[in-house]
Amino acid sequence: MTGSVCVVGAGPGATCLVERICANASKMAGWRPLDIHVVDPSPAGRASGPETRPPGVRVQVHRARAVDLAGRWVLLDDGTRLDTDAVVLAQHHLDVLATPGELELLGFARRHSLYYRPTGYAGSLPLDHVPGGQPVLVRGLGKVFSEVLAQLTTGRGGRFRCDRDGEPTYIAGGREPLIHVGSRRGVPAPALIEYPLRGDHPPAPRFVTALADRPHDFRREAWPLVAKDLAFAYYHEILTAHPERARMRWADFADAYAPEEWGGKAMRALIRKAVPRFEDRLNLTRLDRPLAGMRFGDLPGLQRWMHGYLAAGLSRRADPAHSADLAMIYGLRGVLGVLAERAAEDPWFQRFADHAAGGLPAARLAELRALGRAGIVTFLGTDTRVEPHENGTWRATGTTVPGSLTAQAFIEARRPGPSVSRTRDPLVQRLHTLGECVEESGLLKVRLPDRRIVDHAGAAHPRRFAFGPWTTGGEGTTLRRGLDAAVIRHADSLARTLLAETLTPAIAKVA
Repeated sequence: MTGSVCVVGAGPGATCLVERICANASKMAGWRPLDIHVVDPSPAGRASGPETRPPGVRVQVHRARAVDLAGRWVLLDDGTRLDTDAVVLAQHHLDVLATPGELELLGFARRHSLYYRPTGYAGSLPLDHVPGGQPVLVRGLGKVFSEVLAQLTTGRGGRFRCDRDGEPTYIAGGREPLIHVGSRRGVPAPALIEYPLRGDHPPAPRFVTALADRPHDFRREAWPLVAKDLAFAYYHEILTAHPERARMRWADFADAYAPEEWGGKAMRALIRKAVPRFEDRLNLTRLDRPLAGMRFGDLPGLQRWMHGYLAAGLSRRADPAHSADLAMIYGLRGVLGVLAERAAEDPWFQRFADHAAGGLPAARLAELRALGRAGIVTFLGTDTRVEPHENGTWRATGTTVPGSLTAQAFIEARRPGPSVSRTRDPLVQRLHTLGECVEESGLLKVRLPDRRIVDHAGAAHPRRFAFGPWTTGGEGTTLRRGLDAAVIRHADSLARTLLAETLTPAIAKVA
């Protein structure tokens, strides 16, 4: 008799899960064959299963959408019915309906003939109706903004060319709008780091493991332990890979560091002694909010600062002399995995993690800087708000520069927050309506560590699982460049659980 697992989704997390199922199945000699069904309307060749999959394991990709679960059956929108022993909801993200606030803004835009684009994913952002040559207000400086920027610049005939120093210069096509962009933090995430560590892999998280499950106050209970682990990884690289810039051996530093309270006087003194140069020390506050407390008298002053900030960041992230930054990211990866196991979700920390780990390739940030120099992009600073104005336009304000700016077009260049209750996904929507899954802070609730879906009565389903960033404990299941070890670990654990459920040895079945 053949076992069967259905994986709904074909994105990076689902692909990782399928690979781990195959890898673990190859070690289980004498177990019955296994069919892995991957369901996604547009898998684009992903999750087809390793060519290294073991004998007896078949991976079948269904280009369809899962719409219902009924007992052992997964029902697809093309009429297919899959008989499975277990099903995993592993969609990369869930599209959601507009929030009540977004619906109000859409109504305001219609009444005043304005352009408004709510939050959404990059693939769903047609921007043909944004007028060229006119100001457009944009909120968000992450990956969605990068896609918006491409559509409104090179997508309208503009191009980049390299100057003598290798720096990109933007040549306008003539149909670009004037893009005024701000965000909560006011700056884009640092560039992704392309080089490897100089020293050994940093220590695994050591301090955050003492955290109790589900801290009530993340900043007070969890952050000091998180920060201590991040700094531990950072200084491990400084002291072992760049000893010429240190004044202490790693073993001595580690022994003195472990008992001290994060941010305390003794720890600060220890770090000053071990790492004498100020520029070699880790400043997490500065990394998180580089514009905090800064005020400029006008927009040109802010633009000069932003261009210098981007240039310095690009230089630092390309220089292996600063490989301690990469070690800190490795430490962050481990911390995310620990927090996911404790269901310690915190929106502020997730935003910090996404920012600190790096957002775009260096080339994209260099192009953003070029667009700023060309006058196509103007930065608005921190805590940018865009609201309807009484004169029938959009008005942007912030805390970095005084005054306001108005425009006829407004784009939310951000991904929507998770919401099971507002999802467009027909399967999750139906399960939620029937009470067969529940929402917790917008996320699909699963039981940890085995990730079984929890229903309205608090019971964990024996054959239904969920794996992804839109589930509780999901921060450690988000594939990010350079942050995939936690994903692999969680996928590996879930794969073993699935195989234990579906590949019961024949002898046990007979018994």
